[in-house]
Amino acid sequence: MPIPPKQKLQPPQLLKAKRHPLVRFLLWASVAITVGGGLLFAVMWSIYSREADSYLTYFAIRVPKTITKVLDRNGDIIGVFAEEHRVVIPYGDIPRAFIGGIIATEDSDFLKHHGVDPKGFARAAWNFVKSGGTRREGASTLTMQLVRTVTAKRQKQLDRKMKEIILATKLERAYSKKQILEMYANEVYFGGGRYGIESAAQYYFGKSAPQLLPEEAAMLAGLVQNPNWYNPYNPDPKSRAAAKVRRDHVLKRMAAEHYLKESDAETLIQRPIRLARENAQEEQVAPYVVEEVRKYLYEKYGREAVLNGGLEVTTTIDALWQTGANDAIRKGLRNVDRRRGYRKDAIQLINDPANAKLPGWNRYFEAGDSVQGIILGWKDGAATVRISRATLDVPATSFAWAGKGIEKMLVRGSSPRFLIKEQKEGLPTKVELDQEPEVEAALLAIDPKNGEIRAMVGGYDFNRSKFNRALQAQRQVGSSMKAFVYGAAFERGKTSASIVNDIPTTFVDAEHFSVTTSPEGISTAYPTARGAKSYEPKNYERDFWGPIPIWEAIRDSRNVAAVRTLEETGINNAIAFARKAGIQSPIPPYPSLALGAADLNLREMTRAYATIGNGGVQCPLPFFIKRIVDRNGRELESFEGQPGEPLIDPAVAFELTQCLQGVATLGTASRTNELNWPVAGKTGTTNDHTDAWFLGFSTRIACGVWVGLDTKKTIFHGADGGKVAVPIWVEFMKTALPTTTREEFKAPDNVDWADIDRLTGLLASGATTDKILHLAFPRGTAPKESTDAEAIRKIMEAKAKAHNQAPEIKLWGLDQPKGQAEESVDFTKMEVPKEQ
Repeated sequence: MPIPPKQKLQPPQLLKAKRHPLVRFLLWASVAITVGGGLLFAVMWSIYSREADSYLTYFAIRVPKTITKVLDRNGDIIGVFAEEHRVVIPYGDIPRAFIGGIIATEDSDFLKHHGVDPKGFARAAWNFVKSGGTRREGASTLTMQLVRTVTAKRQKQLDRKMKEIILATKLERAYSKKQILEMYANEVYFGGGRYGIESAAQYYFGKSAPQLLPEEAAMLAGLVQNPNWYNPYNPDPKSRAAAKVRRDHVLKRMAAEHYLKESDAETLIQRPIRLARENAQEEQVAPYVVEEVRKYLYEKYGREAVLNGGLEVTTTIDALWQTGANDAIRKGLRNVDRRRGYRKDAIQLINDPANAKLPGWNRYFEAGDSVQGIILGWKDGAATVRISRATLDVPATSFAWAGKGIEKMLVRGSSPRFLIKEQKEGLPTKVELDQEPEVEAALLAIDPKNGEIRAMVGGYDFNRSKFNRALQAQRQVGSSMKAFVYGAAFERGKTSASIVNDIPTTFVDAEHFSVTTSPEGISTAYPTARGAKSYEPKNYERDFWGPIPIWEAIRDSRNVAAVRTLEETGINNAIAFARKAGIQSPIPPYPSLALGAADLNLREMTRAYATIGNGGVQCPLPFFIKRIVDRNGRELESFEGQPGEPLIDPAVAFELTQCLQGVATLGTASRTNELNWPVAGKTGTTNDHTDAWFLGFSTRIACGVWVGLDTKKTIFHGADGGKVAVPIWVEFMKTALPTTTREEFKAPDNVDWADIDRLTGLLASGATTDKILHLAFPRGTAPKESTDAEAIRKIMEAKAKAHNQAPEIKLWGLDQPKGQAEESVDFTKMEVPKEQ
């Protein structure tokens, strides 16, 4: 049927609506409500927006002064120079870890939104509905939190939330994200009546905000959610535990949001919360580095520019390595000092032992803290000790290291130091006798490729002594010098399989002695000049092993073998090798050079060993300042470690590295096996055990450690490099090595490999009875002959008579390479260290 021309088709919904007036009314009512609501919202927005304009002035009242900052290689602040401590600080002084932590935990989309986070509102609303109104989540952004804090109005009515939203959007248009974060950090409440991160840093950690460690900044970032409950000073032990849980949550969130490496976060989570001490300066990350920076800046730019000029110095220091170095030095020196015995002169007497309070007691104690205690008495070999609010029964075993008679020494009222081994709720539950070490140490860790110093410790306590032993101390280096002697020998044809005689030997010089030899082959030396001196080196154990391969001589640091090798190689050649490795200080041309009579410093020794580990490419001069900019970001100075020059044959460097690996795995530094990492190095100990060294390296780290007293006194009898320096080195490398790539030392192309009989130094064969050495040799220098029963017999016979045979008389320089005569070798001015 045709449709009438004026009739129109209607949508089914409208046809249906016409049949239902109620539905049509509801539709129009919805439209009216929506339009009316929109108009009302627009009017309210306009009104509140005008009101909000008046609050904008609150956010423009701050013009902080600038300070000079010292940064580590990752941009974290490790030191500041300023004339005054300020409450309000600029964005550049706020620790990056705090910025990352507060964004990661409070507003992960802060850098994306414009003051309001719609996704956050939607999420909070959905969770509220889904939970039936029981789950309330905040949807406030950092900008909205700032508005709430600054205006000091915290009502949650609808009109208040709208004002908050409006003002937040206005702030985002008026200020940059950095400016908003700066205002937030200076305004937010951290508990304990502290507003602003600077005040909080001083309250909780006793230091300025720029000096906060990453884990400390993370704790402060975690506080803002509930500062009263998470306050670690809260006497409720649950709050202390909650504070650490919250801090660890922040660190995990920082890793999840890529503000922190996961491996670094895991390391930081293991650290306890350490609150303000009576001496906050002891908590500085790198005081010796910061002091060197200060001295440089004062000399270059002047005191005024440093304290008020707003300079920014980026260093090469890795804060994680530096903290590991600090801990290794303090732990290692405490162990070394205990072996020196307990010092009675360090004991204080307290008049009222039952009621007295000592400095440092008003804090939350952690395992590893050292604190004074008060002896209340002894019973059945155990001491009753007061520390803060705790009274402990300390068994005799906790005093054992101090020796017998300690009860008579530590009478009632005595106040010795104790090391806290265990604690509960911040109070010590298990302690042992402790004392502040007299012995000192230094540690220097560098990148072998570019010379960047990644960690430097100049002594046990910077506040006790600012003398930087890593850079300033010149000390005898002991057998660590042997690496240069054998390196020079390898350059002149000897190999790690070459046999050297470890037998009694007396060295004389032709200028002051004449030597006659009997028909039986026995030599006798006669002085021809007044004051003539001979030189008869001794081994550490006063024994002799007879003929041994150089690989074994290095591994076990045999003194006589080293001096004989030096004589055959030439002192000047050994000095030249040391110069190519990076030694710059004077090296006296004495025969005792092989045993480390020269006074050198830790920086150049570490550099020299880095050169060996570098495959013979000289490590650049170690440095710690990378960049200096002024307050406007204009670069004033820039430093980059340039690639070193290849000065040592890579095959020689690798052969020497193999020998030093033997030291690290089987020799005097075998404790490095704890690391389960390819490392190499050499110990050093000087006469009367006054200096102990270990210089070692992996493919990515070169690290040197020195231990001794500032005056040349015996550390303790038997204090060699393996006992006192290697443990510190190992403890540090446990922190540093996992942050690098694990690599084996790579052999260069110009080497040949061979299996060597460890007894004879010849090629291994079926006659080999000792362990086989698989060694690399510079091309063409590997042994050509195989060992046999006769060769083994001769070696064994020579070994059997080595200790009891008469000293062999050797004219110095007679066996050195032709054309390599020594110059100015002085036998009258020798220092003769007794070394391992």
